[in-house]
Amino acid sequence: MKIAKLAVASVALTLALSFTAFAGTWRLGESRPDSWWYDYGNGQYPSNTWLWLDGNKDGISECYYFDQAGYLLTNTVTPDNCRVNQSGAWVDGNGTVHTKRVPIV
Repeated sequence: MKIAKLAVASVALTLALSFTAFAGTWRLGESRPDSWWYDYGNGQYPSNTWLWLDGNKDGISECYYFDQAGYLLTNTVTPDNCRVNQSGAWVDGNGTVHTKRVPIV
């Protein structure tokens, strides 16, 4: 019974982490004015993680990586060896941005 509950919890957590963030706002850093971070709008922000965001609400999300302080990485290689462009979007070896269709909210 405990294994079944653990399996259900594991699947639920995996699904929850794979969804695109729909609410929130991009913010320019105060202590690092040349850096951006994403404000969930509830006092929290992503850190040490990837996040799919549809900033212009066109139904297509791009994936961004945020460092331990919550700042967007740009024009670099992430800790998991993925490349991000000057806008911070995840790109392949040819510079093509990875995208994902999402419902328009």
